[in-house]
Amino acid sequence: MNKNILFFSLIVLIITIFSFLAFDPPEVVIIGPEFHDQQYFVEELNIIADELGIKIKYESVSDAETFIIDNPNSSSSIAIIPNPQGVVNLAERNLIYSLDDVLVDNNSIFNIYPNHLISIVSHEDSIYGGWTRLFPNSLIWYDISKFKQHNVKFDSFETLLKGTKKIADNGTSPWCANSESSASTGWVQTNWMEDVLLTKYGPEVYDEWSKLKINASNIKIFLSIKHIEDFIFYDNHIYNGTESIINKEFRNLPKVLLDDSTECFMSWSGHYFRYYIPEDYQYLKDFAVTNVPKINFENSVVGIGDNIVLTKDNELSKKVISKILSKNFGETWSSYQDTEFISANQNFNKQIINNELTKYEYSVVHDALQKDLFRYDASEIMARPIGSNLLWELFKEYIREGPQNLVKLLNQLDKEI
Repeated sequence: MNKNILFFSLIVLIITIFSFLAFDPPEVVIIGPEFHDQQYFVEELNIIADELGIKIKYESVSDAETFIIDNPNSSSSIAIIPNPQGVVNLAERNLIYSLDDVLVDNNSIFNIYPNHLISIVSHEDSIYGGWTRLFPNSLIWYDISKFKQHNVKFDSFETLLKGTKKIADNGTSPWCANSESSASTGWVQTNWMEDVLLTKYGPEVYDEWSKLKINASNIKIFLSIKHIEDFIFYDNHIYNGTESIINKEFRNLPKVLLDDSTECFMSWSGHYFRYYIPEDYQYLKDFAVTNVPKINFENSVVGIGDNIVLTKDNELSKKVISKILSKNFGETWSSYQDTEFISANQNFNKQIINNELTKYEYSVVHDALQKDLFRYDASEIMARPIGSNLLWELFKEYIREGPQNLVKLLNQLDKEI
């Protein structure tokens, strides 16, 4: 009797062991771009996988939007799309699914983000993109040592330009402005114009422009560009001259700014600037950053960010998305000293961020979000032939031909739009 019990117990144990070994948990595949601190993102995904008892695999692709269009039957069920235009394009093609019923921290996804961020990733009153990260464009970087040699104040945009023009008059070119980027040259200048448009005229006018409800020749667009005319064309204002803006490679910009042998010490550049800072230089020791000073609307910020989308409509993938969009996602990521993670969730605990530069950028973004003064890069909301082509060409011609041709260039743009 005892032998039979022992035998059957052994059989049950063997079956249990083999069943456990044979069990293959379900796998969720996420595709998206390769990015700087991707290894920390993958670590966060592994935490979610352990919580849900599944596998999560991240596969880098050069262009997730194109991949989804070309591979509708791929194994991936979630994707990261780095611009809202791509999200809407996929939604219009019925290649991604609505996130309307996804709960984030027990709240509707519609309660997590301000209306602007919801509207630009929505199609036919449904939301198709969940914001994971946000980054500020509206920043001015400066070399601390060289900056201390000059009397520059950030009280307002006018005060800043008045100070830097005086420095230029005294023989020093204060601004480093390299922005050549091959066929994409001109995108940095769209950022400058958008910064001014938002802080000068506010979010309502900015939204009208991003939706092309006002013409390029509209007086407010014209005056926003005129507002940066002194910045671009004032004599001796730009190191190596105005032409260097479109002739000198933008990735070299931090190196030029931080080089002791160069005279320029300030750069009007977005978050991307930090990617190219040489390793030997430290934030608050060698360089610092501030947001673009106000004209009328203080703390306004133009920025960019990432969205997560659902390419296969299943509950498991929705659970993963819910976790990724939660206030706790990114806590481990943020604990690393080189973290660049800026959560889009307004309930994220900023104190966890273990990098002072990232903590500052987080504050810039979230102060603007709270005041409804964060706006996405308008040129990336517009139809691509306009925002990613015609506008770039306009600014290249503007710099080549000079400010006297601005009206002509804006009228030409209106005709092409």
